[in-house]
Amino acid sequence: MIYQGEISHEGFIYGEALRWHEGALWFSDIGNRKIHRLGPDGTMTCVADVPETPSGLGWGPDGALMLITMEDSGLRRMDASGRIERLHDLAPYLFHANDMAVDAQGRAYVTQFGYDLFGGAVPQGSAILLVQPDGRKIACGEGLVFPNGIGISADGSTLIVAESFSGRLTAFDIGEDGLLSGQRVFGAFDDPKDVLDGLCLDSELGVWVAVPMQGEFWRVVDGGRITDRVRPAAGAGTYCVDCVLGGPDMRTLYMVVADTDVERLGNNWDSTATIQQVRVEVPGF
Repeated sequence: MIYQGEISHEGFIYGEALRWHEGALWFSDIGNRKIHRLGPDGTMTCVADVPETPSGLGWGPDGALMLITMEDSGLRRMDASGRIERLHDLAPYLFHANDMAVDAQGRAYVTQFGYDLFGGAVPQGSAILLVQPDGRKIACGEGLVFPNGIGISADGSTLIVAESFSGRLTAFDIGEDGLLSGQRVFGAFDDPKDVLDGLCLDSELGVWVAVPMQGEFWRVVDGGRITDRVRPAAGAGTYCVDCVLGGPDMRTLYMVVADTDVERLGNNWDSTATIQQVRVEVPGF
């Protein structure tokens, strides 16, 4: 099935880390250094100003927002009053923190650039950094080339990450201790334009993933078959960044699409972005 997105909100620089939480859409606008919340009534609210550039988002068991700050590779927490504190300095453990998934126990799985992309470095393998609730930091997986978008299955047993510059979706089993094992290829794509970015999982373990250089979002099932595609609305750019399933029945795919490219992003986030949406068949969770 091929779908067409529709623009719902405009005026952002570079959206990232779309999340559906307690009936609302949350996301980071890296370029504007803000976190936004789109409520069920359609009201867009700036939840926080984050000078250190916010990216990955998640929530701990206590309901507090956890966030990655890219500029300093920090893991932060925002309390109910809106005060943001820095919990961990991740810079000694990775190169340029990026996205994050947080499980029901409050374990944070953090992805990273892994090498100096904007400085022109040669791609190299890296790992996912697991930050345990007690502060322990453990590298999981190996040989991941720019691990980026990341998600956890509904039952908490499987983690899937997009390796941007290898064209792979890689899956892991999640142990009772949170450690990742059983690294395997969920889907692999060979075209140099098959760069993979943000992702979300649905209730059937399908993966919706942004493919910016193809200008599409793909739904991929285990083995790499593409079952559905979404093309962005015309006139607002084609650089597909991230997506999440939400809405009252969890069948609305929310997407962020930018007018930019990798070179422009390296030039102080030179970009404009929209939030788009489309109805799909398989719900999220």
